[in-house]
Amino acid sequence: MRIPIRYQFMLPLLGVAVASLVAIGIINARWATQQTRNRIEQQLRGVVSVLTNSSYPLTNSVLKQMGGLANAEFVLTDSNGKRRAASGLSSFNTQEPNGLTSRTAEDVTLGPPLLIDSKPYLHSSIWVQRRTRLAEPNVLHILFAQEEFDAAWRAAFFPPFLVGVGTLAAVAIVIHLVAGRVSKILAQLGSDVRRLSQGDYTDIEQPAWNDETRDLATSINQAAGQLAEYEVELRRTERLQTVAMLGAGLAHEMRNAATGCRLALDLHAEECREKQNDDSLEVARRQLVLMENKLQQLLQIGRPSVDTTDRLTDLSALVSESISLIQPAARHAGIHLSWDPPDEEVTIQADAEQLSQAIMNLLLNALDAAAKNQARGEQVGSVQVEVNRFADESELIVSDTGSGPSGKAADNVFEPFVTSKPEGVGIGLAVAKRVVESCGGQIGWTRAAGLTKFRMRLPLATAGVNHV
Repeated sequence: MRIPIRYQFMLPLLGVAVASLVAIGIINARWATQQTRNRIEQQLRGVVSVLTNSSYPLTNSVLKQMGGLANAEFVLTDSNGKRRAASGLSSFNTQEPNGLTSRTAEDVTLGPPLLIDSKPYLHSSIWVQRRTRLAEPNVLHILFAQEEFDAAWRAAFFPPFLVGVGTLAAVAIVIHLVAGRVSKILAQLGSDVRRLSQGDYTDIEQPAWNDETRDLATSINQAAGQLAEYEVELRRTERLQTVAMLGAGLAHEMRNAATGCRLALDLHAEECREKQNDDSLEVARRQLVLMENKLQQLLQIGRPSVDTTDRLTDLSALVSESISLIQPAARHAGIHLSWDPPDEEVTIQADAEQLSQAIMNLLLNALDAAAKNQARGEQVGSVQVEVNRFADESELIVSDTGSGPSGKAADNVFEPFVTSKPEGVGIGLAVAKRVVESCGGQIGWTRAAGLTKFRMRLPLATAGVNHV
């Protein structure tokens, strides 16, 4: 059986409160009854003391006046029970004195009730001895209306009892509101968790009160963020595994074919040395080298990182080599390629082959972006390459006149398979980022003054490693 949490809060607390109220009510009722009885008896004793000690005769008018003061009825009888005077109650059947008749006013107590004209009265009696010894002793009967007694003790009991009932009602309302608020928040959190289970990882709204429910909402948001990251990583891993499985075989075969073709061109170039001015074979060889590099990148995607052999390498030399490979493509596209090598070596510690691939990716992307922008007739395409040396790091800047990454690709341009090109795959920059970070460097891009700049920062090498 499902019990809402608000009732789990309310029922035990209200049960304790009601039990406490009932116990206090019973105790207070008994206390109020006893206090009322003591007060009335004390009042009657005072009046009876006056009547029994007075020297004036106890007539009907005297008893009536004293009865009005005591809010009681008085009936005076002789020792045989014959009525002599009374304040009222003509239907009262006089009674002979018995063992319960008091001797002094201090002994007067409210006795058992008598029914007179269908109305109950609390009865008591006392001997009245007049000061004259010859006078016969009389009995004064004291009758106090039961309804007056009940009204008196109820007046003492009900005000605090009603305050307790009101307090209990207020406590019940407060508990209901507080439990309802908590129950509502928990229901909302439950709905949000179900939403998370369906793949919606947007943050949930924080509760207004800074309490445990807010801590719970914060924890859920943290879990949602981690789940979102896990899902992105899972999808990325699945894509990488797909590329690794489907592309590895094809890339391996194509690389072998490109390598064989390059070797054949090298042999042909050896046999045709007389054509010294023909660089077509050299261009073809460089393009085959470029193809091998691209296939090598495809083979690396989806594979776990492995330890590389880092050596001291001249960054400017790697850049010059990469530029020589894309120079024919730049001339063919009509793109101005600007490269001014620095005067001194910029020595870094890296895997030269992998870093060359990263540099080649930046250059090819810049060349492609500038060519597309030029094809739209917006401006003449150009690519500028710079290598700078600082105190403890080197910097490679590749600037182009292209429009730069756009849309969703702008924020995730270095993630695998993220590209703004309709024909693009989204591998090159991901490989570049992986290589740069493996060298302890950073890579990023900016857009300013009509130029898109990709900046690669690498730490300068320390001595003690072989130079290549």
